[in-house]
Amino acid sequence: MRTLTSAGALVAAGGLALGLMAAPAFATPAASASTASASPATVRLAGGGWHIKNAKNVADSGVPKPGRSVVCNWVMSGGGKKTHGEVCFDPDGDTFYVKDSLADGMSISMRALYRGNTQTVFECRDYLGGAKGWTACDFSREMREGRGINFIAMAWKGNTPKYKSSTADAEN
Repeated sequence: MRTLTSAGALVAAGGLALGLMAAPAFATPAASASTASASPATVRLAGGGWHIKNAKNVADSGVPKPGRSVVCNWVMSGGGKKTHGEVCFDPDGDTFYVKDSLADGMSISMRALYRGNTQTVFECRDYLGGAKGWTACDFSREMREGRGINFIAMAWKGNTPKYKSSTADAEN
């Protein structure tokens, strides 16, 4: 597990460390869709923590589809030719929407940090696959208002991150 010092050093060096940070071993991504309904996990750190949730299908959770106020980001490969997934943040509901775009055996996730804070991490994981369309993670209980958010989209092959997006910036 990386220390907070090393994550902070990566951010200070000019690159957002979201894609490089690994969750603690006991908070690694689930191996199959059968665990997609597991309860959210939170790993507490001094002054922050990992807030990890498995995305729920938008139709099943009652959460509306992404609207006009959202900020979106895409995870691509092949020089931008293949779009593996899309992640959007809706600041009005502190909700991240995740969409798996390809039936390629990869899962899509989102990782976010408050701007300037490497101790609080939000992660939304979509193990439901492309056929489900938009899925969502509601962080309204965990997020504070009035904070800037930086987030990335990631495509995972099992427990290995294969591709990550550039960093998107949003206001909460």
